[in-house]
Amino acid sequence: MRFICVCAVIAAGCLAAVGAEQNAINAEDRSPSDAPRESEGAGPLTLKDAIHRALSGNPSLAAKRWEVEIGGAGVTQAGLRPNPELTLEFEDIRWERGPSQRTRTRSLSGGFGSGSLPTLGWETETAPGAHSGLTESEITLSIAQVIELGGKRAKRIAAAEEAKQLALWDYEALRADVITETARAFVAVVAAQQRLILDDELLRLAEEVVRTFHLRVQAGRESPIEAAKADVALANTRIQRDRAERDLQVARTHLAAMWGSESPQFDRAEGDLEALPALESVDGLRNRVNGNPDLARWMSELAAREAALALARANRVPDATVELGFRSTGLADSAASQYGFGTDGGFSASRSASSFDSGRDNALQLGVSIPIPVFHRNQGDIAAAQFGVSQVSDSSRAAAVRVHRDLFAAHEDAASAFSEVASLRDDVLPRSAEIFEKTQEGYRQGKFDYLDVLDAQRTLFDVRTAYLDALERGHLAVLALERLTGTALAQWDTASLHHTEETEHAE
Repeated sequence: MRFICVCAVIAAGCLAAVGAEQNAINAEDRSPSDAPRESEGAGPLTLKDAIHRALSGNPSLAAKRWEVEIGGAGVTQAGLRPNPELTLEFEDIRWERGPSQRTRTRSLSGGFGSGSLPTLGWETETAPGAHSGLTESEITLSIAQVIELGGKRAKRIAAAEEAKQLALWDYEALRADVITETARAFVAVVAAQQRLILDDELLRLAEEVVRTFHLRVQAGRESPIEAAKADVALANTRIQRDRAERDLQVARTHLAAMWGSESPQFDRAEGDLEALPALESVDGLRNRVNGNPDLARWMSELAAREAALALARANRVPDATVELGFRSTGLADSAASQYGFGTDGGFSASRSASSFDSGRDNALQLGVSIPIPVFHRNQGDIAAAQFGVSQVSDSSRAAAVRVHRDLFAAHEDAASAFSEVASLRDDVLPRSAEIFEKTQEGYRQGKFDYLDVLDAQRTLFDVRTAYLDALERGHLAVLALERLTGTALAQWDTASLHHTEETEHAE
């Protein structure tokens, strides 16, 4: 089974358009925690199954989905207008009655020409003070609305949209990392299984050699000391085999952790390490790095920084506040009392009062206020946003240099591993197997001693281990190249696999 090809196909589907991914995430307005997960069961595991489980159950990927939802909520929030402000004011509220006003008047009237006596009198006038409570208070009820100027709302929505787009690119990058890491873990499991099989075979051959050696010792053809050496070598082989079994369990646990499982439930991983794809030239791979989400995101990063700059410039335009209110003022009634005495013994008293047709004076008020941008013109935010736009060029260039550097290194690793695989498979491995078979046959015939057999056996299995290691390194290098280019390295019929992946997201 060419499991690396499956990884390349799914990785290519993963790094498709971000908009399609957004539609998949928001399908049927379903929250990320409600997404169906692949159930893990016993049985053989393919790479396709492992990647599907990781995409549906990886905890880090599930957490990253929430950031996309948070970005969508940010767009909604950015489109909201300012709330109106309702104000109710009470002025001139008295907690006690105001002081009254008292006026005293003394007068002298009359004349002496007619023989009449002059008249002397006085009068006292009292006016009550203001009433307590809300009777004569001023009550104002007004509503104010901020009017955003300079196109702030549209620019704020644009900035939020770009921020959400960046969150989608970050999700795509993590999704590609999860696919690559799952494929690497799968390769490690397959390689660990092969190493365990190799160590089991080595142990079986070592036990067979030891049995043959003991028979020769019993026949007097070998010394007991040599038999003891053979037993020590067999014990070391068993230790190596036990270590390989533990390494396999660690690799299985690492793979199961990719979909959030604490312990692996699958029986074995099915894959063929010898199915290596053709390796493209490094120049051809460099022309395909645009599919890497780590590079593709910088276009959205630049758009987000420019949107932030446009919003900062719009914020230097002050907003206007329009206010409409209703004012009601209490009118005070007045009353006066007068009384007085004259020298003639007469007494006079009077009382007068005045009031309004309505007890309150009502009026509308309209106001507009605009801050004067003398000191604060948002200079700092505008400068910071401009620096952020300028930073994108250097940051994207640094990311491109890093990707091309890693691409060259991964290509060299793949070329070295492929060359080593070809040399070991075509030359070294057949010759080592032939030497071991001839040495073992010669030992049975007495032509070679035990050390020759042990040396030939160790050489054969060292070569087979090196061949297995080279295969694993080759696959890991191919996975690194696929992650760096964001595309598959070989041409395959991928229509069915793409259809399967899209169906999985839509459900």
